[in-house]
Amino acid sequence: MSDARIRTQVSTSSPGRPPVPPEHTALAEDVDLDIDMRRQVLEMHGALNRLDHYTLLGVAHTADRKTLQRAYFELAARFHPDRYFRKNLGSFKARMETIFGRLTLAHETVSNKESRSEYDAYLAEQRRSQGIESLLAEALDEARRAEETIEREVRAQAPLAAPPASSVPPPQPVSGSEVSAARPSPPGAKLASPPPPNVDLATRRDALARRLLGGRPHTSSSAPPPRVSVVPPPVPSVADAMGALRRRYEERLASARASQARRYIANGELALASGDAISAANAFRVALSLVPGDAALEKAAHDAQAKADVVLSETYAKQAAYEEKTGQWAGAARSWTRVCKARPNDADAHEHAANAIVKAGGDLHEAARLAERACTLSPRTARYRVALATVYLAAGLALNARRELDAAAQLAPHDDTIVAMMRRAGSKT
Repeated sequence: MSDARIRTQVSTSSPGRPPVPPEHTALAEDVDLDIDMRRQVLEMHGALNRLDHYTLLGVAHTADRKTLQRAYFELAARFHPDRYFRKNLGSFKARMETIFGRLTLAHETVSNKESRSEYDAYLAEQRRSQGIESLLAEALDEARRAEETIEREVRAQAPLAAPPASSVPPPQPVSGSEVSAARPSPPGAKLASPPPPNVDLATRRDALARRLLGGRPHTSSSAPPPRVSVVPPPVPSVADAMGALRRRYEERLASARASQARRYIANGELALASGDAISAANAFRVALSLVPGDAALEKAAHDAQAKADVVLSETYAKQAAYEEKTGQWAGAARSWTRVCKARPNDADAHEHAANAIVKAGGDLHEAARLAERACTLSPRTARYRVALATVYLAAGLALNARRELDAAAQLAPHDDTIVAMMRRAGSKT
């Protein structure tokens, strides 16, 4: 398969219709519409994919049938192209036709009791999936906030104080005799004798004993104690002091992180016990950000995320089914792709996603990747081969499509759809 060829097949406009110019260009277009109407059309057209049926019609979700009908007729009269018969609408005609079509779909859907119930359930699933996605995204912000709080508290408890500016020991006190010796004497003054040299304690004791004994040497049964030289302890350098402070700070920071992580782990376990997989996944993710590398915690976070993905994929699958049923192929493509992300081994989801992308006129390269994954997961399922062949045909790769259809025909020889597609592929070779 040629990826480049597949990418070049994607068109940004509908077949047989000229491309719609961007809004800022359209606003200056020479058409028979006043500037206010142009802005209304551009604003409404740009918001179609973001508005639900009720918001599009401008009514509450509890609106009764009469209110819905009145709102629809007012909007249809404003945006129906026939109102401007024989006038030059330029690119605004295509936009107004799209708006009118969406207004009609919205009115028909919510005016019928059964279709309205299905649509309301679809909106509920949308709100649920959006809420789950928001909660999962908030875990990253929560981890950042937890780290900032821990660092702030540790700094407040044990600030990184700077060591002394110099490692030179402080000056020792000076005796009065040393001060006198240092002071110059006046002329003619009697000079004081210099102070005796410092004598250790043992020598002075021996001298005193000789005087007391009349000059006789002092005898002792034991040898005099050895002279002990007292060496002052080394003064630490600035680098050593800073290193010690840094180690103490990091130890306290690690301890605070571990303590906070234990709280999040406890919250995660409580959430799992209550069946709240989303909150559990968030709690374990935050805990893991505080103490990365913990194998047991990594497994707990992975398991909780897998359960959260199951919950999220279920709600996206419900949305995708409704979007397929109502022909909302762009929405179905997004929803099925999200299901595939949560269920990487679900071949059916990959087939649905590939088909929806083709029908929505989306990225055929992505559609081919999804269809190929389905074939890899279940190589003997004919419809997955058909899905891949459909992508190839949309990309104009008839030979590739024929190869996949031949494989599908061997798996399901009596499938009329495969036979018809083989004729189509044959006509394009």
